[in-house]
Amino acid sequence: MKIVESILTKNPCYTAGRTITVKGLMLHSVGCPQPKASVFINSWNRASYDRACVHGFIDGNDGIIYQTLPWNHRGWHGGGDSNNTHIGIEMCEPVCIKYTGGATFTCSDTATAKAVATRTYNSAVELFSYLCQKFNLDPLADGVIISHAEGYKRGIASNHGDPEHLWQQLGMSYTMDTFRKDVKAKMSNDTSASPADKPSSGYYRVRKSWNDKKSQIGAYKVLSNAKAQADKNDGYFVFDESGTKIYPTAATYKEYTVVKGDSLWGIAQKLLSNGTRYTEIVKLNGLTSNVIYSGQKLKIPN
Repeated sequence: MKIVESILTKNPCYTAGRTITVKGLMLHSVGCPQPKASVFINSWNRASYDRACVHGFIDGNDGIIYQTLPWNHRGWHGGGDSNNTHIGIEMCEPVCIKYTGGATFTCSDTATAKAVATRTYNSAVELFSYLCQKFNLDPLADGVIISHAEGYKRGIASNHGDPEHLWQQLGMSYTMDTFRKDVKAKMSNDTSASPADKPSSGYYRVRKSWNDKKSQIGAYKVLSNAKAQADKNDGYFVFDESGTKIYPTAATYKEYTVVKGDSLWGIAQKLLSNGTRYTEIVKLNGLTSNVIYSGQKLKIPN
């Protein structure tokens, strides 16, 4: 699960500054053919946008979760009393659907649409599992996890059919009952996970330095995910909530610049005293072949 902070600081809902005691979670679907979370974030992060504000968007292209309000902030997502009790999360929708009236749509590419819906569903399961653990919520208890459509039936939200309308018209087996059960199952799996795989109460941030906020390329609840991102990007480190660098704690490699005539075997023989260790260089650098070029910088294991 990847969560990126993108707080809508200019939205009037955020500046109102009201908070809630979180008693539940409401799942939404955006209701238009737009898979990119960034489109909504850019549009909603304006002082003039006073119509809605949610706690997060799930991108339809990659499943990344964008947190747009502090979790205990009162959102404008349900259109009723649910705003006072529930966190609201929007799943983005496939570009290949076209609404023809109300919640009814046609679809030009069912396979692509189903892939997007599956991606957002799975990310929502992970996020809701984390939030249930964070706020001590039972996903199977009455009224804890509900859809916008269910909120309307309960009299605590406006008249919407999402997100069930999307799953149903795409012929998918997803329902809110399966969603709640999947969240419960994910919570059970998280309980038995290793410490590095358990969601933390804060974020692990991947940056070049703690003070260089602009260099941040990710914020993760799961340490192993943050480490994986740092490993993919030279010069990046993992920091905890206090700003302490926790990974890597010490250099695990040195850097070598390839010169004309070098080979991976020769570099391994020269620097590691064993040519057969070239496979370690390949793995450390994520190389897909043994071809290297002059001027290329390689990580060499210590």
